[in-house]
Amino acid sequence: MNVPDVPFAQLQGFSSTRLGFRHRSEHVVRAEDPRGRRVYWIGPAGTQQDAGPGTDFHAVAAGFVSVTPLQIDLTRHAIMPTVATWLDGMS
Repeated sequence: MNVPDVPFAQLQGFSSTRLGFRHRSEHVVRAEDPRGRRVYWIGPAGTQQDAGPGTDFHAVAAGFVSVTPLQIDLTRHAIMPTVATWLDGMS
């Protein structure tokens, strides 16, 4: 869920969206804290690369609350039979 930074009364409604994509972030910056310890600052997020209609970026820019259903399964299901074949050969 992404919410525009506007007063509640100015929200345009809710929109079901897909994730837009950004360019890569800036490089990590190596620095020292006041005690001389090494710290790393993650560079700022990259610019919008895919921000067209239907994306969370587009909805928020238009004043809508963006609701994007997510899933976390990173399994590459299409290659599972190939991996199983490799493993069968190892037994």
